[in-house]
Amino acid sequence: MSKKIGFTISILILCAALISSFGIATVHAQKEGKPILIGAPVPRASAYGQNGERGMILAAEEINAAGGVKVGNEMRPIKLEIIDTRDEEPGVPTSEVLLAIEKLILQKKVDMIAGGPCMSECGLAALDLYAKYKMLDVVSIGCYTPGWDQKVGSDLKKYRFSFRESGSVKWYIKEAVDLLRKIKEEHGFSKIFVSIDDSAMCRAAAKIVSDLAVKDGWKVVGEAKHPIGATDYSATLNECKRAGAEILFIWAYSPETSILLRQWSDMEVPALPIGFIGAAEDPGFWKATDGKGAYTIVTLSEAGNVPGNVTPLHMKFYNSFSKRWGIPPRSTGCVSAYEALFVLKDAIERTGSLDKEKLFEALRTTNLPAVRGTIRFDQNHQIIYGYDPNTSVLGCWVQWQDGKRVAVFPELAATGKIRIPPWLKK
Repeated sequence: MSKKIGFTISILILCAALISSFGIATVHAQKEGKPILIGAPVPRASAYGQNGERGMILAAEEINAAGGVKVGNEMRPIKLEIIDTRDEEPGVPTSEVLLAIEKLILQKKVDMIAGGPCMSECGLAALDLYAKYKMLDVVSIGCYTPGWDQKVGSDLKKYRFSFRESGSVKWYIKEAVDLLRKIKEEHGFSKIFVSIDDSAMCRAAAKIVSDLAVKDGWKVVGEAKHPIGATDYSATLNECKRAGAEILFIWAYSPETSILLRQWSDMEVPALPIGFIGAAEDPGFWKATDGKGAYTIVTLSEAGNVPGNVTPLHMKFYNSFSKRWGIPPRSTGCVSAYEALFVLKDAIERTGSLDKEKLFEALRTTNLPAVRGTIRFDQNHQIIYGYDPNTSVLGCWVQWQDGKRVAVFPELAATGKIRIPPWLKK
C-alpha cells in the first residue's frame, strides 16, 4: 500500500513538474516570440529626425519591458529597423530617400513603417511607394504639408494604408492666429511685423498667417525675407523698430535664428518675438543665446515636451524621456513618434493580427488616450488636433522665462502667463 502511495506521489510530482515546465516554457515562448519588425525611416542629421528616433526607441523599450505586443494568444516583442533617409540634408534627392525606404520593405522585410521621412516632398512621394507595396505606415515625424491629407483623401482606396500621426501646417496656423488673438485681447497690441526664411514653405505659411491676422484686426506694418543661413539681421530689426510693430512674427527653421534673437535683445527691439523658430525649440537655446532669447515664444508642436498635466501620461513621458536620453524632449517628433508605436500596438491587439486590411480598419477607429490627449484620425487619416484632450491631441507654445521653456498656450496646457519685455512700450 505504501509503495502504491509512494508511486502515486512520484507520478503527481512528475506531472506537476511537467506542467510547471510547460508553463514556464510557454511564458518564455511568449516573451521570445517572433519580433514585429517596424521600419523607422528617419533623417538622422536633423534635430527632428533625432527627436523621432529617440521617441520610438523609448516606446519600443517600454513596450518590450511590459511583455511586448499581444498578437492573438502570443506575446511578441517590437524590433525597430532604423534607416537614415538623409532627407533634411542639403542636396539629397527624393529618389535616394525613397531607395532607403524601399530597402526597409524589400531587404529588411518589415511588417509596417513608422517615422519619417520629414521633408514634405519626400513624404508625399513615399505615399506612392507605400501604396505600391501595400505597406502600412504611420507618419510620425514632420511632413506637415496640407498636401499629404489632400493626396490621401483624393484616393482613399489607393492610400488606405497610410496614416499621419504628426501635425499639419493647417492646424499650426490656426494655433498661431488664436494665440495672436489672445495677446491682442490681453495686451492691446495691433501691429505685427513678419520675418521669414526665404523658402517656398516659409513664404506660403507666413502669408496665410498674415492674411488671417489682418482679418482678425491686426495691421501688418512690414515684412522681411532673409536667405537661409543669414548671420546679420540688424537691417530687418531696424525696419521692425521704425514700423512701430508690437509683435515680431517669425517663421524660420534655420539654426541662425538664434543670432536674430540675440540681436533683437541687444537692440531692444520693442516687439515680442513669436513663431515657428527652429533654434528656439531646443532646450539649449538659453545657453546658446546667453539668456538673450528670453521672452521668445515658440511652438513645440506637441504637448508633452515641457512639464505639464495635459493628460495622466504627460509627465510620465516627460520624465522617462529625460531620464533615458539625459536631456528633456525637444519638440516635433519626440512625442508623436513615441506615441506612434503605441498606436500600432493598440491596433494590433484590437485585431489580434498583423493583417494589413484588418489593421487599416482598426487604425481608422483609433480612440487612444496618449501623452498629448486622445489619438483619433479624421476621414483623410490625419490625426485630429484641437483644444480638448478628450477628443483630440494638443499642441504646445512655450515662452522662454528664466532659462526654462514655460507652456503658455493653449490654455489647458499652460503652466504660466506670457511675459512682456520691459523695453516694449505699449
